[in-house]
Amino acid sequence: MSERIYDIVTSKILDALDRGTVPWQKPWANGLPRNAATNRQYSGVNVWLLGLAPYSDSRWVTYKQAAQLGGHVRKGQRSTLVIFYKQLQVVKETDGGESTRSIPLLRYYSAFNVEQIDGLDLPAVQTNTVEPIAAATAIVGGMPNPPRIDHDGGNRAYYVPARDSIHLPRIDTFNGAAEYHSTLFHELAHSTGHPTRLNRKSLDTPAPFGSPVYSREELVAEFGSAFLCAQAGIDNTLNNSAAYIKGWAKALRADNRLVISAASQGNRAADYILEGA
Repeated sequence: MSERIYDIVTSKILDALDRGTVPWQKPWANGLPRNAATNRQYSGVNVWLLGLAPYSDSRWVTYKQAAQLGGHVRKGQRSTLVIFYKQLQVVKETDGGESTRSIPLLRYYSAFNVEQIDGLDLPAVQTNTVEPIAAATAIVGGMPNPPRIDHDGGNRAYYVPARDSIHLPRIDTFNGAAEYHSTLFHELAHSTGHPTRLNRKSLDTPAPFGSPVYSREELVAEFGSAFLCAQAGIDNTLNNSAAYIKGWAKALRADNRLVISAASQGNRAADYILEGA
């Protein structure tokens, strides 16, 4: 069952890439997806799976939750996949008796957007009142234990783990503040993998361009940047070229677990950066 879910999720993301849509670059005018019954924000790859659905409202519920809220899903409406991990307790006989360990199993349930449901009486969606660039600046300034950030020119943005430093072109060479912050968010997401922060294996392992480890770390940074852009309310302006999309499609086809794992780690990277915001 778990392997089938990995295949389904990867297929949905690949279908979007094949159409020229990069799910993690979606602008979130009404905020990230959240559950209307619990008000909890969805995380990881669920953000992008729900974001691919053709609805402007960011709120979702299960069929049962819709009924509990006094609504009913309209006939013929199709649900959207949401994944979660369930811990399975495995008991093993040992010489000293028994030992128990937990094994995470990937499972899923179905959700419906509130636009698919009649009879709901929900409060209006609360919009972000903070100016997006000010919000982005606050996120950068609030990161705990931040790396050094140097605007030392050149035409590349990159992070150097050995020095724990980010290097960026001069600010005035970017096409606006949104492009600058989305680029900086990408490099900050990389920096969370440093041993003094989240100690991420994909950052610590030397890997050539295009290798599985390199692709994983780049996708973690992509997701981390996307979460931060959505949090601030700015557009994610990173590369959306045909070659870029083709490269991600190739990496995802080679590893059906990549998108779920990287989205989860990207979420953790964003959460680390937001801890002090």
